[in-house]
Amino acid sequence: MATLLNLVCISNDNALEEALQESLAPFGNSVNLTRISPDAPNLTEMLGTADGVLCGSFPPNMRAAAQQLKWVQFWSAGVDGKLYPELFANGIAVSTGAGIHSASAAEHVLSLMLAFARGLPQSFVAQQNRDWEARKAILDAQFELEGKTVGIVGTGVIGQAIGKRCQGLGMKTVGTRRDPSKPTEGIDVLLSHIQYHDLILSSDFIVLALPLTNSTRMIFGEDEIEILRKGTYLFNIGRGDLIDPAWVYRALKNGWLAGAGLDVFPEEPLPPDSPFWELPNCIITPHVGGNTPEYWPRFARLVATQIERLQRNDSPTNLVSKDLGY
Repeated sequence: MATLLNLVCISNDNALEEALQESLAPFGNSVNLTRISPDAPNLTEMLGTADGVLCGSFPPNMRAAAQQLKWVQFWSAGVDGKLYPELFANGIAVSTGAGIHSASAAEHVLSLMLAFARGLPQSFVAQQNRDWEARKAILDAQFELEGKTVGIVGTGVIGQAIGKRCQGLGMKTVGTRRDPSKPTEGIDVLLSHIQYHDLILSSDFIVLALPLTNSTRMIFGEDEIEILRKGTYLFNIGRGDLIDPAWVYRALKNGWLAGAGLDVFPEEPLPPDSPFWELPNCIITPHVGGNTPEYWPRFARLVATQIERLQRNDSPTNLVSKDLGY
């Protein structure tokens, strides 16, 4: 692939542009970066001369305008709902921002686990009520993470980051991966994705950290709830549609799941009348698990690395498979 001369960033974010300008400065005049609003009247004209596009989404009308395009770089890790056959036409390389928020997402999951283990939901209620006598209930709710088994469904970059942190707390880690022959860190026992139920049967904590595809939609529902260990906790850091919300709510309401930490939901924003808000054993965070002030600087450094690879005629990292959908 030829050296990228025209790079178009479709964004309104000044901070993103500043991070990109800093990371791309060593390329000098060999890379021309233009940031443009997705609503700009001259967007079609700019896309017509673009060799590469940096974006959050790239719908078909934009793709049709980019006739000399060679590369599309999404800044998100997940690309569900963003892919279509024409996107890959003429051998276009499509890559994601996988790994940018692995630290923040992993730390978020650990914070939810520790919150349950140390009785923080009960402590927060007691604080609001100024109730020192709640100490007994808090003590009864506490347990240790050390020695527990965490099953991580999807051991990509984020799943491995979660695994390494769990190992640091003395937990045993079991993970699934479509290709278990790939090098995988932070996982004591690595299983194929078809052994998913074996993971559930052996886990005290289940973490969903996989992309949303046709084959993973509602991967956690009635069948999985039926085989849970007593006292199992569920955490979803992936996509809301990985769970069947009706069955997960029912499991939490009836105590079949001891608790859940949910950062994502099938419908976002989560409606004010959703029954999930009222569950005392469910910690809800409003899709903030991957948030970090380091997001744009890391993305900008990833873009620089990608351009170096392209200038060497190497493929970008984090390539999307149009067949697998991630």
